[in-house]
Amino acid sequence: MPNDCWNTITVTGSKEDIELFFNEECKNLRDTVFTLYVRGVEGIQFKIWSAWHPDFNWLESLIIKYPSIWVKNIWHEEGGYAGVWIGSVKKGIQRFDWDDMCIEEEYHRFRPVK
Repeated sequence: MPNDCWNTITVTGSKEDIELFFNEECKNLRDTVFTLYVRGVEGIQFKIWSAWHPDFNWLESLIIKYPSIWVKNIWHEEGGYAGVWIGSVKKGIQRFDWDDMCIEEEYHRFRPVK
């Protein structure tokens, strides 16, 4: 079974593109592990699950389909792989990834003080 990868995604853009994004993309995400944090007129933030790493093809398709949007995806998978993907039509795509703490190390390091 693949490692759990949690993605916190922020999308901002025109009122029209955010409305379309919510109605079209979020409708499909509700069939997966999806948590909506906030939905505003020109922005939305939510958390989704993916296996191993974000769906980079889907992220790239979003900035083409909704040209006014800016997307930030911060992810962390339980084995310690983490990163951020940022994309827009105007600025292109930036991606940074690194080795972070795995889930066991995080639990160990942040255990309660006695």
